[in-house]
Amino acid sequence: MKEVKILLYIIAILLFVLSYSICDLFYYNEEIKDIKKWWNLRSNIYAIIIMLVFYASLIGTKGALKLILSVGVGFCISNVIDKVFFNVLRFNYKDIIMIILTICISTYNYLSNYERPYK
Repeated sequence: MKEVKILLYIIAILLFVLSYSICDLFYYNEEIKDIKKWWNLRSNIYAIIIMLVFYASLIGTKGALKLILSVGVGFCISNVIDKVFFNVLRFNYKDIIMIILTICISTYNYLSNYERPYK
């Protein structure tokens, strides 16, 4: 598990260092100069970086910290989904659904792995 954590941290660091180059490669080159898409991709890369760090920190944790980190991972994933598929300029019912689902899934995961003293 330690190797997986290290790999996830390395990927996050590489994405951080290479984010400008990745965005330039896709949206600011000789054929395409689209700043709006460039910033959207950069924002999504940062959300993925944060998600990787949350997930790497989640590995091997227990208790309330696991619940908090799970919610962080879920919010990062829902952030990317929201930016790619929905409107990020307005807060609407889809955002509320994603927040509720994230909290419910994280809580279920926490409670299902919670060690009960009477087992």
